[in-house]
Amino acid sequence: MLNRINGWQELEQVDMFIRAISDEMAQSKAHSVDNTVRNTLEIEMEEALFELRLRKLLMSAEADSNRNVSH
Repeated sequence: MLNRINGWQELEQVDMFIRAISDEMAQSKAHSVDNTVRNTLEIEMEEALFELRLRKLLMSAEADSNRNVSH
């Protein structure tokens, strides 16, 4: 199990990746000529974003449970 500091650092990194991919997706969609055709990169970014959000949810739940146990 991760210690508290490393866990929070990892959570911050996941947040950073989520913001970066979200920003990149927004820019990609804004510059896309045909929004009806999704390219492979956009699909991969959406999948990565989903996985990162799921990871963040699990990490947050673990942090909350650890906080409740220590109090």
